[in-house]
Amino acid sequence: MQSAELLRGSRHAAGLTQAELACRAGTSQPAIAAYESGARAPSFATLERLLDGCGCDLQLDARPRVRRGAASLCELAPLIAEDLERDSERDALRLLFGFADDFRGSSRAGQLALIEKEPPLAGAVRFDAALAGVAELFAAEGGIAAPAWVEGSGRFAEPWWFVASGPAFHAYVLAHTPAVLARHGVFMAREVFDRA
Repeated sequence: MQSAELLRGSRHAAGLTQAELACRAGTSQPAIAAYESGARAPSFATLERLLDGCGCDLQLDARPRVRRGAASLCELAPLIAEDLERDSERDALRLLFGFADDFRGSSRAGQLALIEKEPPLAGAVRFDAALAGVAELFAAEGGIAAPAWVEGSGRFAEPWWFVASGPAFHAYVLAHTPAVLARHGVFMAREVFDRA
């Protein structure tokens, strides 16, 4: 919201005229009119004083920048669980693989926000382990410390899970799986995360 709209809306909500607000805030009515029309932009301190005159507090909200539409691993886990309940492992895997684009398209602070909160268990140990492995993989890629939850119970697949179309590809996948994924018992070739 622009400061002009914010000020005008706050003044109207307080039931004040421009002159009344000017008196309360120690300024002139023409200054209020200029701020509300957008002809002048108030400094942060001035805007705070004007809003105080309306009986409002000004609060800033800084959020980590993430790629538009990005979902954190915590948000992906329930969606993966839904896909698994519908016997749609392929869709669950797409969500997992698509996380790479969201992570790489986010700021460093956004990347941390996407992996820091522990996802709920998805109901399948192989996917719960994969979520931990993916968090650890991308933490390393982003130069971020891996979150502690990746070491938790249920985050290691036994027996190992080979995400491959058939046993003939197991050797290839074994050779091309990042070590942090293998540590979690999940074997998928690195290239599944490198789609362009």
